[in-house]
Amino acid sequence: MEKNGLTSNISLHFGKTPYFALLNEENGQIKDIQFIESRGKHGGGSLTPAEIILNSDADILICGNLGLKAVNMLQQHNIQVFSGANGNVQEIFEQWKNGNLSLAGSDSCTEKQECH
Repeated sequence: MEKNGLTSNISLHFGKTPYFALLNEENGQIKDIQFIESRGKHGGGSLTPAEIILNSDADILICGNLGLKAVNMLQQHNIQVFSGANGNVQEIFEQWKNGNLSLAGSDSCTEKQECH
Protein backbone atom coordinates (compact mmCIF):
# COMPACT_ATOMS: atom_id res chain seq x y z
CA MET A 1 0.00 0.00 0.00
CA GLU A 2 1.08 3.50 -0.72
CA LYS A 3 0.67 6.34 1.76
CA ASN A 4 -1.39 8.69 -0.45
CA GLY A 5 -4.63 9.04 1.47
CA LEU A 6 -7.82 7.73 -0.11
CA THR A 7 -6.11 7.36 -3.51
CA SER A 8 -3.60 4.84 -2.09
CA ASN A 9 -3.67 1.54 -3.94
CA ILE A 10 -3.80 -1.44 -1.64
CA SER A 11 -1.13 -4.09 -1.61
CA LEU A 12 -2.33 -7.40 -2.98
CA HIS A 13 -0.28 -9.34 -0.40
CA PHE A 14 -1.43 -8.72 3.20
CA GLY A 15 1.80 -10.02 4.70
CA LYS A 16 4.09 -7.79 2.67
CA THR A 17 2.29 -4.45 2.67
CA PRO A 18 4.44 -1.56 3.95
CA TYR A 19 1.41 0.27 5.46
CA PHE A 20 -2.07 -0.38 6.74
CA ALA A 21 -4.78 2.25 6.28
CA LEU A 22 -7.10 2.59 9.26
CA LEU A 23 -10.43 4.21 8.49
CA ASN A 24 -13.07 5.51 10.83
CA GLU A 25 -16.50 5.34 9.25
CA GLU A 26 -19.60 7.18 10.38
CA ASN A 27 -23.00 7.12 8.66
CA GLY A 28 -21.53 5.49 5.55
CA GLN A 29 -18.80 8.12 5.14
CA ILE A 30 -15.09 8.03 5.87
CA LYS A 31 -14.58 10.21 8.93
CA ASP A 32 -10.77 10.01 8.97
CA ILE A 33 -7.85 7.92 7.77
CA GLN A 34 -4.49 7.17 9.32
CA PHE A 35 -1.62 5.00 8.16
CA ILE A 36 0.46 2.73 10.33
CA GLU A 37 3.69 1.17 9.17
CA SER A 38 3.51 -2.60 8.92
CA ARG A 39 6.92 -3.59 10.35
CA GLY A 40 5.72 -7.19 10.36
CA LYS A 41 7.84 -10.30 10.46
CA HIS A 42 8.03 -10.25 6.66
CA GLY A 43 9.81 -6.89 6.97
CA GLY A 44 12.09 -7.69 9.91
CA GLY A 45 9.66 -6.79 12.71
CA SER A 46 8.56 -8.91 15.65
CA LEU A 47 4.80 -9.14 15.00
CA THR A 48 2.85 -10.90 12.30
CA PRO A 49 0.68 -8.65 10.13
CA ALA A 50 -2.40 -10.19 11.80
CA GLU A 51 -1.03 -9.25 15.24
CA ILE A 52 -0.51 -5.67 14.03
CA ILE A 53 -4.17 -5.54 13.00
CA LEU A 54 -5.25 -7.04 16.34
CA ASN A 55 -3.27 -4.33 18.16
CA SER A 56 -4.94 -1.60 16.09
CA ASP A 57 -8.44 -2.25 17.51
CA ALA A 58 -9.81 -2.70 13.98
CA ASP A 59 -13.06 -4.61 13.66
CA ILE A 60 -12.93 -5.13 9.88
CA LEU A 61 -10.01 -6.01 7.59
CA ILE A 62 -10.27 -5.55 3.83
CA CYS A 63 -7.33 -6.79 1.79
CA GLY A 64 -6.18 -8.36 -1.44
CA ASN A 65 -4.92 -11.82 -0.48
CA LEU A 66 -4.01 -13.43 2.81
CA GLY A 67 -3.37 -16.88 4.11
CA LEU A 68 -5.77 -19.06 6.06
CA LYS A 69 -3.71 -18.78 9.27
CA ALA A 70 -4.18 -14.98 9.28
CA VAL A 71 -7.89 -15.33 8.42
CA ASN A 72 -8.42 -17.73 11.32
CA MET A 73 -6.44 -15.62 13.81
CA LEU A 74 -8.37 -12.46 12.95
CA GLN A 75 -11.77 -14.15 12.91
CA GLN A 76 -11.07 -15.75 16.32
CA HIS A 77 -10.81 -12.18 17.62
CA ASN A 78 -14.13 -11.17 16.01
CA ILE A 79 -12.59 -9.24 13.13
CA GLN A 80 -14.55 -9.53 9.90
CA VAL A 81 -12.11 -10.32 7.08
CA PHE A 82 -12.85 -9.46 3.46
CA SER A 83 -10.37 -10.58 0.80
CA GLY A 84 -10.05 -10.27 -2.95
CA ALA A 85 -10.15 -6.45 -2.91
CA ASN A 86 -8.28 -4.53 -5.58
CA GLY A 87 -8.02 -0.79 -6.21
CA ASN A 88 -7.54 2.28 -4.05
CA VAL A 89 -8.82 2.91 -0.53
CA GLN A 90 -11.81 5.02 -1.63
CA GLU A 91 -12.92 2.51 -4.28
CA ILE A 92 -12.62 -0.41 -1.91
CA PHE A 93 -14.50 1.41 0.84
CA GLU A 94 -17.36 2.02 -1.62
CA GLN A 95 -17.32 -1.66 -2.66
CA TRP A 96 -17.52 -2.70 1.00
CA LYS A 97 -20.24 -0.15 1.81
CA ASN A 98 -22.33 -1.39 -1.13
CA GLY A 99 -21.94 -5.04 -0.07
CA ASN A 100 -19.78 -5.99 -3.05
CA LEU A 101 -16.97 -7.72 -1.11
CA SER A 102 -17.04 -11.28 0.19
CA LEU A 103 -16.04 -12.49 3.61
CA ALA A 104 -12.80 -14.47 3.63
CA GLY A 105 -12.94 -18.16 4.35
CA SER A 106 -11.02 -21.35 3.73
CA ASP A 107 -11.40 -20.80 -0.02
CA SER A 108 -10.10 -17.20 0.03
CA CYS A 109 -6.69 -18.22 -1.21
CA THR A 110 -6.65 -20.10 -4.48
CA GLU A 111 -3.73 -21.78 -6.22
CA LYS A 112 -3.53 -18.85 -8.66
CA GLN A 113 -2.93 -16.33 -5.86
CA GLU A 114 0.30 -15.81 -3.96
CA CYS A 115 -0.75 -16.99 -0.52
CA HIS A 116 0.68 -18.97 2.34
